[in-house]
Amino acid sequence: MGKRALSPVIASVLLILLVLVLAVIIFLWARGFIGEQIEKLGQPIEESCRAVKFDAARFGSELEIRNIGDINIRYLDIKMFDGKGNSEAARFSFKIDAGKSVRDYATFEMADGSVPDKIIAYPVLVGKTQGTTANSMFTCIDSGVTL
Repeated sequence: MGKRALSPVIASVLLILLVLVLAVIIFLWARGFIGEQIEKLGQPIEESCRAVKFDAARFGSELEIRNIGDINIRYLDIKMFDGKGNSEAARFSFKIDAGKSVRDYATFEMADGSVPDKIIAYPVLVGKTQGTTANSMFTCIDSGVTL
């Protein structure tokens, strides 16, 4: 009969600590599901992506981009596809202000040296990460143009 149980105070403290530890773990786990928000012109950058309008044309080894929208495009993400189902991506540093056009040299070649069957150009916008002063890049996947 010399055994003693935990006092109710110690048991309560241990239960509170257990709940706090579980709450922190759940918070850190859930934070991974919430992506950083990037804003452009005071609205979510996805809204700016809907306003992007551009034409792209390929002339041999040159690429001409004409920005016919009101949003500046900072880069172009290019996705190249071959006839075997393979794809490769590249980023070109084309800064195209609204209402302007740029024509520059661009190499469209797969890693094995073959010429791609299909090329899609996606505009990349620069916006501010919400809550910071840092700039972030955002690729507008729904605004791609096939060359």
